[in-house]
Amino acid sequence: MQWEVEALEPDELQRLVLAAVDRDVLARQVAREEAQRRALAAFSNGWDAAGGGARS
Repeated sequence: MQWEVEALEPDELQRLVLAAVDRDVLARQVAREEAQRRALAAFSNGWDAAGGGARS
């Protein structure tokens, strides 16, 4: 089945996607992405503290 995504209302598109996605897999992926964001922020903060972010 095909749909033109642009023709769908945002709420309907979200409903369709969530109905097709395994919620456990989605939850694990969201948690993994959040952990990656925290790791990147920690690296960036450490880089800045060490002078790595300073412009010359």
